[in-house]
Amino acid sequence: MLDRAKRIVLVGFMGSGKTSVGKALAARLGFAFVDLDTRVEESTGKRVADVFRDEGEPAFRRHERAAASAALREERVVIAAGGGAFADPETQDILRAGAHCVYLACDLETILERVPRDGSRPLAGNRETMQALLSAREPSYRLADLTIDASRRSPDVIAEEVARTLALPAPGERAPRR
Repeated sequence: MLDRAKRIVLVGFMGSGKTSVGKALAARLGFAFVDLDTRVEESTGKRVADVFRDEGEPAFRRHERAAASAALREERVVIAAGGGAFADPETQDILRAGAHCVYLACDLETILERVPRDGSRPLAGNRETMQALLSAREPSYRLADLTIDASRRSPDVIAEEVARTLALPAPGERAPRR
């Protein structure tokens, strides 16, 4: 059994802040930071958008599962999962078994402000498309161990709340007694 306290996975919709909060949380805890999308890009030699275009979403999800499995072999790591990773049952099972999973809940208005419409996010669409996709994925996200409001808050504030709620000490601090 993996020690889940040595691994934290941030899940949530695109634009919820998984990467920026993940970097802040990793820095606070003295952990490494892993972005699953970056790992997929490194393993395939393609941008995420190109993997979707060239190979399709099912192939992308296979690459993502492999990246998740590999990341969970690491210790003292904060992992930013792609927006659809936790909605994929196989990937969700992998992540939930090996890490504390934290859902960064974010309202649609904040998401629309944050997500660029430059083609870098293959599933980003208009307001109605984004709302439908968020609604479809949210029940999966809610299966995370912890839900944190990530709307209109700074990554540092959110990272502090995650660390405090999970009772994770910064380097050199002692864990609080429960």
